[in-house]
Amino acid sequence: MLLKGKSPSDVATVLGISPQTARRYQSLMAEGGLDALTHMSVGGRKPALSPEGREWIASALRGSPVAYGFDSDQWTEGRLRSLVENKFGLSFSRVYVRQIIIDLGFADRLKPRRDSSLESSTHELTSEILFWVAAALRHSPKAEGFAADRWTNERLRTAIERRFGARYSREHVWKIATDLGLSHLLSKARRVGK
Repeated sequence: MLLKGKSPSDVATVLGISPQTARRYQSLMAEGGLDALTHMSVGGRKPALSPEGREWIASALRGSPVAYGFDSDQWTEGRLRSLVENKFGLSFSRVYVRQIIIDLGFADRLKPRRDSSLESSTHELTSEILFWVAAALRHSPKAEGFAADRWTNERLRTAIERRFGARYSREHVWKIATDLGLSHLLSKARRVGK
C-alpha cells in the first residue's frame, strides 16, 4: 500500500497498526525497498528451530520423502510436519511448515495445490477491496444490510460480492481477513444440531 502511494496514516488505519510503525516501514522501504522489510527484526521469542535444525530440514527436502518412510516421492506440508514432529518434538501448523519450506527455497518441491481462492470467475483482489474489507470489519455488518452484530465469513463473502461483484471462496476470504490482521473479527458460524 505504501509503494502504491497510500499515506502512512491511511495504511495504519487499514491495518490497525500505529502511524509510527507505518512511517518506520515507509522509511525502511525508502532506504532499501521491500528487501529491507525482510531483514527487519520483529522481536519476540527465540525461534523454535535452530539454524542446524533448519539445515537438517533443507537436507531432508533435497532428498525424497521415501527415505523417511513415506510412500510417495512428493513432499507435502503434512509429510514435513510429521517429520519435524518426529525429529524435533515440535508441532507446527501446516501453514507454518509451508512457510519454512518456502523460506528455505524448496517451494518447487511441494505437491502443487489446487487454487481454490477464486470461484466461478476470476476477480483480482484490488487495494480498493482490501481497504473496504478492513474498514467494513471494524464496523457492524448492519451497515451492509445484515440483521446481525458480528461478521462471519459468509456475510463478508456476500458483502464483497454485492459491492464488487467478486465471488471469493471461504478460504480466500479468511486469508484476506488474516492478511489484514483482522480475522479475529470474523465470528465462527454456529451449527444448529439436528
